[in-house]
Amino acid sequence: MRTNRSPAFIILLVTVVLGCGGERSDSAVKSADGDDRAGGVAVFCALNTPDALNPFASPDEAAADLVPALYTPLVLYDSVGGFKPHLARSWTWSPDSRTLQFILRSDVRWHDGKPVTPGDVVWTIKAAADSAYPYPGRAEFADVVSVSAADSMVELRFAKPFAAGLEPFSRLPVLPQHLLDSVPAARFAQSSYHREPIGSGPFRYAGRLPDGSVKLDRFADYPEELGRARLNRIVLREVPEPPAILVELQSGSADVCTVGSSIAADAQKAGSQILPVAPVGTLILAVDHRKAPFNDVRLRRALSAALNRAEIASVISQAAVPARTFLPSEARRWTDPRLLQPDHDLAAANALLDSAGWRAGAADGIRRNGSGSRLRFTITAPAPLQRVLPVIQAHLRQAGIDVQLRLMEGSAFFGLLGDPARRPEAVAVIFNPDRIAVPNAYELLHSTGSMNISSYQRAAADSLLDRLQTAVPDEERGRLYHAMQQYVATDIPVIYVVHTPRMLAVKSRLRDVHVDINGPFGHAAQWWIPAAERNR
Repeated sequence: MRTNRSPAFIILLVTVVLGCGGERSDSAVKSADGDDRAGGVAVFCALNTPDALNPFASPDEAAADLVPALYTPLVLYDSVGGFKPHLARSWTWSPDSRTLQFILRSDVRWHDGKPVTPGDVVWTIKAAADSAYPYPGRAEFADVVSVSAADSMVELRFAKPFAAGLEPFSRLPVLPQHLLDSVPAARFAQSSYHREPIGSGPFRYAGRLPDGSVKLDRFADYPEELGRARLNRIVLREVPEPPAILVELQSGSADVCTVGSSIAADAQKAGSQILPVAPVGTLILAVDHRKAPFNDVRLRRALSAALNRAEIASVISQAAVPARTFLPSEARRWTDPRLLQPDHDLAAANALLDSAGWRAGAADGIRRNGSGSRLRFTITAPAPLQRVLPVIQAHLRQAGIDVQLRLMEGSAFFGLLGDPARRPEAVAVIFNPDRIAVPNAYELLHSTGSMNISSYQRAAADSLLDRLQTAVPDEERGRLYHAMQQYVATDIPVIYVVHTPRMLAVKSRLRDVHVDINGPFGHAAQWWIPAAERNR
């Protein structure tokens, strides 16, 4: 059972601001041949341009987004949340799910011209599993016993059936052994490679502009079968203020930007298409089950029933949707719509509170128990949630619950969250799923989970989560998820409120921009600009 998780899997609901701008021309950029859609420079605005472009050495989400553009992962997500071949042509599992064999392509090259080999894959996986290296997803490779290569095959052996399946390999950037095996593990994180990487993807790192913008140029030798890039260049630019990104989109200086809820509607009105980007974070409300009155499930169910999740979603963004179970929105195939937490049912909330001894009728509208104590508590949350928390506060007030709000700076909040002795009685936070194809709720809902911030304990639920930590056939996994959904719906271990995707604002000049679980750059090789509009 894994008990360690990367803090990268917890995200704040922030106003995402992405900067814009870029080169108007560059004589070193040459048009691609053989496709009338090839050529041109697109500008991608980002909240930050990561200093380390290699997510193997950085938990930065912006760096992880670049994996499909700069590298060639073994597999990528397909359109339904499964997996499709990429660097690996095919794969085979042993019947006991303890051995995995990949058959690799032989036509992928590093940006320095050398071939990508099985040795590169072996070296990367060994480093990912080695605690001496800083890979944020190392926990997923903790059960790797051996990795070996023979001809075009790479074989992994695991200490036990590998529950995560192929998912960890979709996020893993395969690295060049010939450039990195001489770097001592103790100095790996400081290597200049991470700032100026030589990858193997459809775009190559081509330097930085004086303002820090990153240039990614088309890699002409990328296999056409995998999707050779059409654009000559993507420029990654940073702008730190929401009004600035809106101006840049309106002026046409930017082609595509990640935007937050504060400007998404204005960007759409100004002509940008708004696209949600997976993976989708989930806003949750967690209360401490060890403390009264939260140890009464009737109160927890009343809290859930009092919330109007659709209204909360509308405050966050046009792409947000209600959340009523532990499975991420991308895992719809596992979700049973009959097993959801109560929502937008004030009558049910009032009946539950009545049965729990919290009487209505006081002049101030706040319910009281037999001792005359008010039904009052404080929700502690990171400051970027300040726009949505008053809506939750108002919904609970309608049920006679007096909620106070305490907003904190992010690092201080997460420091408090990570200390069980100081953890607040009620918190609101957004979680980003660590798995999508094979969702994992262990850390949040298991009694020993490292992020069990509600102190939820149920032996039968622990048993289900333990079983889900192992490799099980899809049919059994579906049954286990349905059983776990039943506990989440009845026990209310935490209250799932809203799924909150990031959003891309895309100008019409840039064509064929699609987003899926592979992130904003998952299909960047398909982007193109009509010849008449290539003004930079």
